[in-house]
Amino acid sequence: MIRTIAIAIICLIIFGRCAQQVSPTGGKKDSIPPTLLESNPLNKTLNFKGKKIEVFFDEYVVVDNINQKLIITPEADNPYSYKQNGMSVSLSFKNEFKDSTTYTLNFGDAIRDFAEKNPAKNLKLVFSTGSTLDSGRVYGTLKDIKTNKPIFDALVGLYNLSDTLNIAKQKPYYFSRTDSSGVFSIENIQTRDYKLIAIDDKNRNMLYNAKDERMGFLSKPVTAGSDSASYNLNMFLSDNTALKIQRTIPRVNNYAVVFSKSIEKVDVKFMNNDTLPYMLENGAALKFFNVQPHPDSTLVKLTVTDSLGTVTDFEQKIAFQAQRGKERQRDPFNMTTKPEGNKALTNTFTYTLNLNKPVQFLDDKNITLITDSLTHEPLSAFKYRWDPTRTTLSIEAKSFAKDTIKWDFPKGSMLSVEGDTLPKTLLKHPVLNEENYGQIRGAIVNADTSMRYIIELVDEQYKLIETQYTSPYTFIHIPQGKYYIRVTLDANRNRRWDTGELDKDKQPEAIYYLPDKILLKANFELNDVNVTLPK
Repeated sequence: MIRTIAIAIICLIIFGRCAQQVSPTGGKKDSIPPTLLESNPLNKTLNFKGKKIEVFFDEYVVVDNINQKLIITPEADNPYSYKQNGMSVSLSFKNEFKDSTTYTLNFGDAIRDFAEKNPAKNLKLVFSTGSTLDSGRVYGTLKDIKTNKPIFDALVGLYNLSDTLNIAKQKPYYFSRTDSSGVFSIENIQTRDYKLIAIDDKNRNMLYNAKDERMGFLSKPVTAGSDSASYNLNMFLSDNTALKIQRTIPRVNNYAVVFSKSIEKVDVKFMNNDTLPYMLENGAALKFFNVQPHPDSTLVKLTVTDSLGTVTDFEQKIAFQAQRGKERQRDPFNMTTKPEGNKALTNTFTYTLNLNKPVQFLDDKNITLITDSLTHEPLSAFKYRWDPTRTTLSIEAKSFAKDTIKWDFPKGSMLSVEGDTLPKTLLKHPVLNEENYGQIRGAIVNADTSMRYIIELVDEQYKLIETQYTSPYTFIHIPQGKYYIRVTLDANRNRRWDTGELDKDKQPEAIYYLPDKILLKANFELNDVNVTLPK
C-alpha cells in the first residue's frame, strides 16, 4: 500500500513538472486601452490639501517611465515616489502642494494595460489647492524653421515676465510637450501675461542648452485667456555662448587652435614679423603649419567671427612640438572637388578644388582640361582664383567635349606648404545631356521691392540643390525628382540666413516654403512655380 502511494506521488510530481501553462491561442488581440474609473482626488477637485494621488482603472496596468513622461504644471519641485498595485497607481509626494494653485497632471502614455501595453489615452488630472480652478489656455504649433516640419516632444513653456529671464537657469512656470504633429496645449493656467518660449530639451531637465538645442520664442508677451488665439512658433539653432579657445593641439607638423563652436571667419595677424601658413578646418579649428625657418614660438592675434556675427579677439602663442627622429610624419595631401567625381557637367561650368593643406605651388601650365585625344587646354587658359588660405581653388572653364570632360593633374603639378604633392590624378565627368534634366521657373509674389531674397531649391531630405538671389528665378539642369522651394527674407542683404537671439529679442530671418512638393520629370519645364509671401 505504501509502495503504491509513493509511486502515485512520484507520478504526480513528474507529470506536474512536465505540464506547461501557455496562453490560449487564437482570439482577437486586445487593442482597447485601460479606462480610468476613479481618481483620488476627483478630477477638478477644489481645496485639495493631500500629498497622495491615486488613479484606478478597469484592468491591470503597468507603469512605463513615469518620471520622464508625467508632466506636472506648474512645475512643482516636489519629489514623489510611485507604486503600482494591480489595477491602480498611486503617487506619494514629499511636500504639500502650493496653496491657491491649480495643478495639472498629464500622464502622457506612462500608464499602459498589462497584456498588450496599450497606453491610457488623454489621461489627465486637474485639481486646485484653492477655491477656484484656473481657466487660462495657451496653444499652438511648433515647426523647424529650416524644414517647415513639425517638431515632436519639444518643451513649450510659459515663463514669468522678467528683465533678467535666463532660460539656461530658469525653468518655465507652466509647460507642455508637443505631439507628433507639433501641436501643444497648456491649460488650466492663471489668466495673465507670460513669455512663450520653446526648447528642444533633449535631456529633459527643462533648461536650455544653447550648444545643441533649438529654440523659438515670441517677442511679445502672450495672454493666457480661455479664448486666446493659437500661437505658431519656429525653432532654430542659436548658440549664443561666449566664443572660447576650447583647446590647442600641438604637433611636430602643425598646431591646431580649436574653438568652442563653429566660426564664420578668422583674421590672423602675426605679432613678431613672422608668418606661417594656416587654414580653417572643419569650421571650428584653425590649423597652422610648421614650415622653416621660424622662431620656436610665434605670437598671433586672432579676430574671430562666430555664426551670430559676434567678433572676439584672442592672442595665442603657436609652439610646435620638438621633432624626434630624422623625418617628420605628415598627413597625406589630398583633394576633393565640387561637383564630385562622375557628376555630369555642362560645357560651361564652375569647378572647385578643396585641398586639406595650403598650396605653395601650382603648375597651371601642366594641369589640363582634356576635350578629346588631341585637345588639351592648360589651366592657365581659364579664369581661376584662390581663397585667402590657398586651400580652395575656383575655376571658370569651358569645354567642347561631346561625351566626357577630364581634368589631368600630373604628379608634381601641385605642392603643399609641407612640400608633398598629389599623385597623378585624372578626374572624369560625363557631359550633361539636356534631355535627362528639367527646369523650374517662378517668381516671388507680394515681394517687397526693397527686400532681398534667397531662393533655394532643396530635395526631399532638404539637401540644398541650387540657390538664386533674384525674382523671377530659373533653376536649370535639375535631375528628375521631388523638390521644395524655400525663400528666405534676406533683411541685411548678406546672402545668408541669419538666426535669432533671445537675449537681444531678435527673431531669425523669416523663411517661407512653397506649400506643395514639386515633382519634376526629365526633359520637362515647370513654369509659374510661384511662392506667395504674406502681406
